[in-house]
Amino acid sequence: MRFYLRLVLFCAAVAFFGGTTVGPVIAIKGVAPDFTILAMVILGLAAGSIPGTIGGFVLGLVQDLATPSLLGLQALCKTFLGFGLGRLRGRLVHGMPLVEATVVALSVVAHDVVFLIIRSSLSEGGDFISLFTRTLPVALYSGLAGILLLRIADYLGLLRQED
Repeated sequence: MRFYLRLVLFCAAVAFFGGTTVGPVIAIKGVAPDFTILAMVILGLAAGSIPGTIGGFVLGLVQDLATPSLLGLQALCKTFLGFGLGRLRGRLVHGMPLVEATVVALSVVAHDVVFLIIRSSLSEGGDFISLFTRTLPVALYSGLAGILLLRIADYLGLLRQED
């Protein structure tokens, strides 16, 4: 139980403190790492698919409160992402920074693709140009920031596989 408490507190700190305080400070020309996706990666890889799914829903619902016109869309995307990342647990070798950065970057891209597809079907025009102008730089930056955060999570004992 203490493991899950430490994990949830760490992921909540990454998502909320990172997104509100650290993100704007380290942003480069308006591009900052997506700390909620980073928290989702840590939660999914550390706890599995059920906690990843629940955590994704909660984080997405909190983000959805900012845009009531699209209420539930972030929650849906992050729920799918949390489930998929939880399924990666046990299949990924921890301690390889390039692999972990790739997982983080692909998670950002997958989340944004699903988000843009659903949002474009709800609105009149599609703006898939933001996939190249916003998503790819955020994915690369999140991958680099993910290396550091995943090393911290591993140092705290949150990524160790339990039998």
